[in-house]
Amino acid sequence: SLIVDPPDGRIPPLTPEARKREADRAKTSSFLVENVSPQSYDRHETRTVQERCLVWRHEGPPMLPPSYNDRLQIFQAPGYVAILQEMSNNSVRIISLDGRPQLPQHIRQWPGDSRGRWEGNTLVVDTTNFTHKTHFEGSSEALHVVERFTRVDADTIRYQFTVDDPKTWTRPWSAEIPMVKSDGPLYEYA
Repeated sequence: SLIVDPPDGRIPPLTPEARKREADRAKTSSFLVENVSPQSYDRHETRTVQERCLVWRHEGPPMLPPSYNDRLQIFQAPGYVAILQEMSNNSVRIISLDGRPQLPQHIRQWPGDSRGRWEGNTLVVDTTNFTHKTHFEGSSEALHVVERFTRVDADTIRYQFTVDDPKTWTRPWSAEIPMVKSDGPLYEYA
């Protein structure tokens, strides 16, 4: 399990509001769901966001390793960090480090709005302002993600994230993934 909190390694239960929201989403999904009639395949609105190449659930934040093309590049420049994922439908994720405030609450984006800061040798990235259409693991627009990137040696970064969404889970939860350095180019995912 990637989940380190809660200690049982399980994502906390969904709230009643989230269970209802997921049931409503399932009714409009293009996938067959038990006791739900299949939806039309004749228009884009009934297709999943992944199938429509809008956003992949692993892209994040938080970032989860996909089943293939799971490499990424992290670039640091004065005032910014940029993350390029190999298997991605979105552009490069650019994280400002200059202390600017989050975007106003009425501005919502697929990947949210990320702001970073350094705590010693750890890059801490705070992301809010997700759209309700992102729904990471069933989340709502209230999703709040805090990521921590810590270089533990020359070839390894410890990637940790905590997700908090009181409209979705009964408590926040955290996961940890080692990112191991590799050589070679990234390949365009198209």
